[in-house]
Amino acid sequence: MSEPKFHLSRVVVKIGSSVLTDAAGRLLLERFKSIVKQVAACVPDAPQTILVSSGAIACGMAILGLSSRPKALAQLQACAAVGQGHLMQCYTKAFGQYGMTPAQVLLTQEDLADRGRFRNAKQTLLTLLHHRVVPIVNENDTVSVEEITFGDNDRLAALLSVAVDAQLLIILSDVDGFLEDGRLIERIDTLNERHHAAIHGRARATTRGGMFSKLEASRIAGHHGIPVVIANGTKPSVLQDLLAGRPVGTLLVPPRERLSPRKWWIAFSLRQPKGQLVIDAGASQALLERGKSLLASGILEVKGHFQKGCCVAITDGQHRQLARGIVNFSSAELLRIRGLRSMDIARTLGDASVREVVHRDQLVFARDMHS
Repeated sequence: MSEPKFHLSRVVVKIGSSVLTDAAGRLLLERFKSIVKQVAACVPDAPQTILVSSGAIACGMAILGLSSRPKALAQLQACAAVGQGHLMQCYTKAFGQYGMTPAQVLLTQEDLADRGRFRNAKQTLLTLLHHRVVPIVNENDTVSVEEITFGDNDRLAALLSVAVDAQLLIILSDVDGFLEDGRLIERIDTLNERHHAAIHGRARATTRGGMFSKLEASRIAGHHGIPVVIANGTKPSVLQDLLAGRPVGTLLVPPRERLSPRKWWIAFSLRQPKGQLVIDAGASQALLERGKSLLASGILEVKGHFQKGCCVAITDGQHRQLARGIVNFSSAELLRIRGLRSMDIARTLGDASVREVVHRDQLVFARDMHS
C-alpha cells in the first residue's frame, strides 16, 4: 500500500493469535515485545491507540497442555480464564518499560448490540484514552455463549472502531495482506464476489477467523467511513512503516455509498435476528423494487418469539433473506394480523397508531449488508 503519511488521533489495531503465538499456542515473547514497542513508538502519529488482542484462549491452551482448540464451551471458557490473566500480565510488564499503562477491557456481543451498553463502553474507552491508557480489548470468552459471541476478533475490532469513531482500523495477521493468485493486492476500492472467491481456506488449531472475516470486518468499518489495512504483523516494523506511508499490506477503502447510522446498527451491531417474517411475492417486490415499508398484508408466516422493537429477518417463500429490520409488533400480535389490510388491524388489536410492521427507515436490505 502506497499512501501519504498518516497523522491519526485514534487508531484500532487488531492483533491475531497467529501473530502472537506459535502453532501450539505458546506466546512468542520476542514478537509480543516487538508489537508493544511499535505501539509505543507510534504515539506521535497515533496518540490514541486501542489494541484488540487475540491470544487468551491460545495461551490458556498452552498452559493447560492442550494441543488443539477445544470444541466444548466449558473447555474454551476455561482456556480463556487461564490465558487472559497471563496475557494481561505480559502486556502490563511490556508497556511498563515505556512508561505506558494498559487496561483490560472484556466485551460481549450484547455489550455492543444494546444502545445503552454501547454508549457506556464508548465512554469508558474514551476516558481511558484521555488518561493516556492503552485499552487492551478482547471478547469476554469466559461468559460468552455461541448466540452472543462476536464470532471472531476481526468483527469485534470493526464494531469497536465504529464505537470510538476511529480513523483507521489495522488488522495484523501472519499474511502480507489480501492475496489473489499469490499476488498482494495493495488497494481494494470495492469489495465484490471475486475477492471472496479468491480466498483459500487456511486455519490453525489455535485460531479462528481467516481472510473472509477480515473482509467482513472491513465491510462493517467501511460502512461507517473507516478505512481498513490488513498487514503482516510478524514483520518487525509494520506499524511504523504503515503510518509512515510506506507500501504495507492491503488498504480497503470505505464505499462511497454507505448505510445510515441507524441502518448500520441494524445490519451489523444486531447480529442475531430474534425472529423471521416470511413474506409473499407482492411484498417482496414492494420492498426491493419500490422501497416500501413492510405491511401485515404481505406476511405469510411468523417464526420465533419476539417483542416490539426487536430485530427480525425478512425472507421470501424460499427462505432467502431479503432484509432485516426493527419490528413494530410482537410475534403474538403478528400471528393475529398477518395477511390483514391496515384498516383491519385496528379492529383486531384495538390500536391503529402504527400501520407498518417494519418501516422502510428501520429496514436494511441483505444486498446492502453485503456490498
